[in-house]
Amino acid sequence: MSWLPPFLVPMSDVAPVTIEAVDIPGWLFWSVAGPTVVGWLLTYLLSIRQTALDGRIAIPAYMVAVNFSWEFSLGFILEQTPSQRQINTVWAVINVFLLYQAFRYGPRDYPHLPRFTFRVLLGGLAVWSSLVVMAGANEFHDRDGMYIGMIINVFLSAAFILMLRRRNSSVGQSLHIAVAKFLGTFSAGLTGFLLYPSRILFLVLIPTMVVLDVVYIVLLYRRMRLDGRDPWSFHGYRSPVPG
Repeated sequence: MSWLPPFLVPMSDVAPVTIEAVDIPGWLFWSVAGPTVVGWLLTYLLSIRQTALDGRIAIPAYMVAVNFSWEFSLGFILEQTPSQRQINTVWAVINVFLLYQAFRYGPRDYPHLPRFTFRVLLGGLAVWSSLVVMAGANEFHDRDGMYIGMIINVFLSAAFILMLRRRNSSVGQSLHIAVAKFLGTFSAGLTGFLLYPSRILFLVLIPTMVVLDVVYIVLLYRRMRLDGRDPWSFHGYRSPVPG
């Protein structure tokens, strides 16, 4: 094949996935890991509240199933680092409530589907996602779930934008959720860069999910103004906006 032009980018001599995490000071780790935990905790709790207020799922139902599968599989089934298992277990417990809401309110986003069919599909997606998460984490030897978690997060960030466009309203959504999600995403990205600076795939995944979150914040803010909602109010979609 000597007639082919020379390649532009050489393959890595050592697969980045085989390079262990960098040893960083504890204060530096928690300065980025702490906001990650706070951001995602707020995202989940605010989403549960907003769904209860509006009767519409605050996180796209199919991504709730995928996200729960990631947390449950890596918290209870597949081997992970002890610290990551503890975090995933807490997330999985909280996400039980989101998953319940997805089964209850999710069909409202898909009126063309019978409720039973929707719930069967959602349950099937959760099972299939668990298998993919465990196979993928094992394939990458991803003992803290970062590769799989960030891949899922890219689709989650895009799903928020698609949900906003599909509903053509801000029902079931709030700017507080969007900002909390951005905080969790951005901080998780910083954590990934600090621990694994040699993982080239992160250079694609992390900027993508951060940009998507920023786009969603801007679009949601504009939509809420069009809907006559105070973007920073904690009221539900149909609640009157104070004064």
